[in-house]
Amino acid sequence: MRLFDHLKPFVISLSAFLAVTGGAAASDTSYYNGKPWEIVLHAPDTRDDRPYCAFRTTLWDTRAISIETTIGAGDAVAMALRIRKDAWNLPLNQTTTVAAESVAGMGAEVSMKAITAQELYSDVPAASVLEYNFMFATTLQLLLAKRQPQPLFIKFSGNEPLWTVPALDRFQAFDINEAFKRCDLDLRGLQSKTEQDGSGQQATSPFGAASPAGQPSAQPSLSSQLPAAPSDWEFYTRDEDWGSTCFAQTHRGIVMVGFMGSPGKEDLVGFVSSLFSGDTRATWHVDDKPAYVSDGGESDYFGWHEFGQLPMELLDQMSAGKELAVTGAKGERVVVDLGGAPEAASKFKACFNKFGAASAR
Repeated sequence: MRLFDHLKPFVISLSAFLAVTGGAAASDTSYYNGKPWEIVLHAPDTRDDRPYCAFRTTLWDTRAISIETTIGAGDAVAMALRIRKDAWNLPLNQTTTVAAESVAGMGAEVSMKAITAQELYSDVPAASVLEYNFMFATTLQLLLAKRQPQPLFIKFSGNEPLWTVPALDRFQAFDINEAFKRCDLDLRGLQSKTEQDGSGQQATSPFGAASPAGQPSAQPSLSSQLPAAPSDWEFYTRDEDWGSTCFAQTHRGIVMVGFMGSPGKEDLVGFVSSLFSGDTRATWHVDDKPAYVSDGGESDYFGWHEFGQLPMELLDQMSAGKELAVTGAKGERVVVDLGGAPEAASKFKACFNKFGAASAR
């Protein structure tokens, strides 16, 4: 898989609660409808299917491109690509490669499976969900960029001609961003209701089992016996305009929080997407450890908000902490879990120090 050349933040979110009962038929609720894109919340008619928010084309009557977001347990986000054409006669369960690219030549190749004779759906391996999420989030960021929204080109491996979706204007991009925010909020409410309905009469409790005498059991807790949850933190390096750069980042719903470091740069740079607007000041705080305050602004290069002059000690705190909170001067706040952060932080520091040593030579 070839990821986008520039990883950009994911800008989505949504409101208006949709009431759906367990026996209701599948339905689509529209949050934005225009050309060439619409925002739709899809509520399935069976519990076997998950609801999703679709960023979907409206250009054609007989074909469509849809980037879809679902919410799983623990607010886990999964994104997928769906492509449909009525005139196709696809071989069921066969896979093909499809490329999604912007006008700047940035893009990604996606493995897609024929789930019907007319429809392709991205075939995401369980181990690659985070990678696909970042890829699709980048696609949306390019299409909805504040300054210059990009067109979308879909290239197929066979003899299917190129599909082109023209760029939005900036006003459309703003409206769609707001619609996606409302859709995302309602999707979370709908997913929560689906999970509750599916649990039936099963008794649940936030407390673990206790001994007959009412005292805590001497046995190890269930959480200590279970394997660790997959890390939501990701470390990677990329070649940017200024050279090799280290990244460590995670998502909390629609917000992305992370750190970056470059050769010859002594300061740790934090970044947050989809939370702040304009120049701001933010406090970075791990558990009850000392907090760090940093001024930040929107990056012209990435589109997210960057905060400089953060100390490397913050990464050490994260490696031993449980939660990282970033709070803005106007009360904006995101809290991310630090499970899985130690490994990403360790790799980040090794990468950052290697670059720093190389630049010093």
